[in-house]
Amino acid sequence: YWFMWMAVGISEITAIGVYVQFWFPEMAQWIPALIAVGLVALANLAAVRLYGEIEFWFAMIKVTTIIVMIVIGVGVIFFGLGNGGQAIGFGNLTEHGGFFAGGWKGFLTALCIVVASYQGVELIGITAGEAKNPQVTLRSAVGKVLWRILIFYVGAIFVIVTIFPWNEIGSNGSPFVLTFAKIGITAAAAIINFVVLTAALSGCNSGM
Repeated sequence: YWFMWMAVGISEITAIGVYVQFWFPEMAQWIPALIAVGLVALANLAAVRLYGEIEFWFAMIKVTTIIVMIVIGVGVIFFGLGNGGQAIGFGNLTEHGGFFAGGWKGFLTALCIVVASYQGVELIGITAGEAKNPQVTLRSAVGKVLWRILIFYVGAIFVIVTIFPWNEIGSNGSPFVLTFAKIGITAAAAIINFVVLTAALSGCNSGM
């Protein structure tokens, strides 16, 4: 478990370096990564109240932006928002090899990454020792997690792969950012890049 969170922290720090290069492509990746480590360390050395406040605002930014992104994405898919009025439709879901384009090997490889993305849901159980009424609050929290996964994980990914061909998504930035940059909504791409940057900081913060 310790190793898992160590790996999460390292991967998030690495991602931060990539995200910052969206604005500063010539900057070495290790520079923003090192700055991020320092910021996260300071947050963990601060008072518990400040730590909680930081996480609250990180979460608020993420949730709000994902909802807005899904709404804009639906507008792009059905009404061609930001795409010259030309609706994208659902062609990208079946084109470029369709489902299972990589066969079972590709599916199982992707499954490992997907499972890793759900790391952190167990933190609900860890909070049981600090909850005033864990029998009630934890039951409610676990139930809400299912709906949040369906909306914020599955819903967001569905919008991305519908707008952006899956075989064009690489390691040169966040798929959320690439999606809006591709259809010409550069302002939204820059905003979302900032949000995924805060999300990576939050993930690293949780890992530490």
